Amino acid sequence: MVESADRALERGSEAAFHWPRKDRKELGDKMKIEVVRRMNLARHHLELANVSLRSANDLHLFSAVNLLQDAVEAFLLAIADHVDAPLDKNTPFDKYFVLIDQKLASPLPFKIRLMQLNQLRVNSKHHGLQPARDECNRLTLTVQEFFDSVCGTVLGASFSTISAIDLLLDGEAKDALIAARDARAQGDLRECAIQCRQALYVEIEGHYSVEAFKSGQMVGLLSGGWTDAPQYARNKAYIDKYVNDPTDYTVYIRSEIDQKLLKYGADPTTFWNVHALTPEVYRTKDESRWIVKNDFAKLDAAVLADNIEYIFSSTLDIILSIHRTRQQIKQLQPGKFVVELTQDCVPIYEKADVNSKHVFDTPRGETHVEADFQVEGLNGDGDYIHVSFFGDKQIVYGYIEARFAV
Repeated sequence: MVESADRALERGSEAAFHWPRKDRKELGDKMKIEVVRRMNLARHHLELANVSLRSANDLHLFSAVNLLQDAVEAFLLAIADHVDAPLDKNTPFDKYFVLIDQKLASPLPFKIRLMQLNQLRVNSKHHGLQPARDECNRLTLTVQEFFDSVCGTVLGASFSTISAIDLLLDGEAKDALIAARDARAQGDLRECAIQCRQALYVEIEGHYSVEAFKSGQMVGLLSGGWTDAPQYARNKAYIDKYVNDPTDYTVYIRSEIDQKLLKYGADPTTFWNVHALTPEVYRTKDESRWIVKNDFAKLDAAVLADNIEYIFSSTLDIILSIHRTRQQIKQLQPGKFVVELTQDCVPIYEKADVNSKHVFDTPRGETHVEADFQVEGLNGDGDYIHVSFFGDKQIVYGYIEARFAV
């Protein structure tokens, strides 16, 4: 059967966009987003408390104690959420431990010391009593040890590295965002921006490549024929005229990307903002290497310093929205299956029947063709194999007699 590329790609592109990788894990056994956010808040408060403690000004000790207490409360709320402990806005601090312990195999550690911290915070905030620096330093170590211990035993994670990235499906986008996070922490804002764009490319832009069509030869469906790029760009003439550098192989209709983003609960405006702030990237058809358009304006150090927080957090939000929706969709992992033929120019029929319409022949000089299944013929005259490849501006698929397969 011969079908127009527009119709066939419309029928197949959604499956291509949703297919999960084999190495991705489900999110069901991972932390909820609110747990991760509260953990990040606890870490933020702890970092600010340490900054206050490094000050020689004793007034900063008041801030340190209050920030430590805020960190502990945010942390306990996260743990309570994770184990479904019934805390509410009226639950007093000392009851946090009681209600959480009821959900755990063993009680939370350091309760006495953390209650002392709470009292120190009450004295400093409500009575104006200055905390002792040595006591603040000791309590900071206690809080850090408490966070590390409970994260390991209850969450099975490291407190220092928990982030919304942990909620992503395992795969290339997650790897790119981990690399972006690490680059940002090391002050390499350029690499952070590039990795963020690569994460978006993996999830969105990579589905719009037309590189497979540059030679003008027939393209197999599973070796580049499936693309969401518009029909007008899927040919050698377009590529020769409009592709001036590798990043031009990515061709899309903006409204179609908007629709996909909305379908996944992601904000199109945020996507296009990040798109405008980061350099274009492209991955070669064989996925062997990345090409980066080193845009001097976008990669300017001062510009990145102003925008990198937005770039990173927005990219993470977009990818998280896509993954949280995708993990609810159960589909088969696509595979590439190639059948070796005894000859070229094997007849392709519309149906599993040699008496049905002869729609095409396999390519001349080619003795391998991509296939997805084998089935008995309609008239019981033997088995047929369903094959497909990209012909001249159209997708060709149909049945060949299995006797032509090696």
